[in-house]
Amino acid sequence: MSFVPKYRKILDLLIQRVNGANPGDRLPTVRKLMAEYSTSQSAIERCLDELDRQGLIRRRRGSGIFIAGTAPSSTVIGVYTDGEMARHSNDLFLKGVRTTAEKQGFQVADFGSKDKYQAQSEILASMESLGCAGIITALSTSNFFRLENESRLKYFRNLALPLVTCLPIPSVAADSIMPDYFSSFRELGRLLRPSLKGPVKFLGHHGIPTLARLQGLEVGLTQKFQVEAEILHKTEKTAFERITQLIRENWEGNLIIGVPPDKPGLVEELTNSRWTKDSKFKLAITLEEGNVLPSGVVAYKVIKPSFQIGALATEMLLSRIGGFRGEMTHKLIKHKLMFGSKALKTLEALA
Repeated sequence: MSFVPKYRKILDLLIQRVNGANPGDRLPTVRKLMAEYSTSQSAIERCLDELDRQGLIRRRRGSGIFIAGTAPSSTVIGVYTDGEMARHSNDLFLKGVRTTAEKQGFQVADFGSKDKYQAQSEILASMESLGCAGIITALSTSNFFRLENESRLKYFRNLALPLVTCLPIPSVAADSIMPDYFSSFRELGRLLRPSLKGPVKFLGHHGIPTLARLQGLEVGLTQKFQVEAEILHKTEKTAFERITQLIRENWEGNLIIGVPPDKPGLVEELTNSRWTKDSKFKLAITLEEGNVLPSGVVAYKVIKPSFQIGALATEMLLSRIGGFRGEMTHKLIKHKLMFGSKALKTLEALA
């Protein structure tokens, strides 16, 4: 007979207890659980951490331990964005959230910062008092690290509401979803590789998504091609400002633009550029649905799925709000690769 540690026995008993309870029920305090199961605080904390990881409970300091899947007392979903997402990307993301939420009888409250320099402590601290059934948050990577340094991520860690993030946040019990940047640009590199000649330049903005795109591109191109990467600080110079400069300098080469335009009209900078039908150099550009390239410009297009991210994030949240209790999930969502109006490759979503 195999030996079963006491911790495992207590965990199994607690799982049975949680599964037999109703969403929103409160579990006893840690001290009462210690007395009930005749064990140490460390053993109980270990069990509760595992239940939290599996999405079976939600812990809130000062209030207690609750069975997850609380039936909503509100039909409002809160959305927190930090002001760094490109305007068109943000609009499509929110459209995906609203379209999906309204089909299920929910409304959407966008309470996030519209300026990345805005003081955010008050906004974050108010998340739980807004009367929402759940929260969806889309943090930029630069703001994520700033919030981590300033210990403001505690507001997400202590949130007793269902939470879906568009960037995985360590130690936060939340479902998450984000684009599969690496795979899409790896596939782009594979598509470009047979026909590339000359130098290859990659433009992007500082952040983890840009690094994932760059790494994917380099893997797809293989060591046959040396990629010159320019990772720009958006507050100092954007990728599209750099494109304008390259065009004025008559730079020649293959250009990979790893970020979508921040606002309409930026892609017009490519008008009368070198990347036309007869050019020996290739152009690849990241776009959102609805972005249109100027007439005469020929490019591979990576379509960022902001609308789909908002829609799937909402589906995940509504599942939790509806009472689902199970392990937290992380999903990567596909991009669409196109050349002109032709879809070249559709990357499957990965769970």
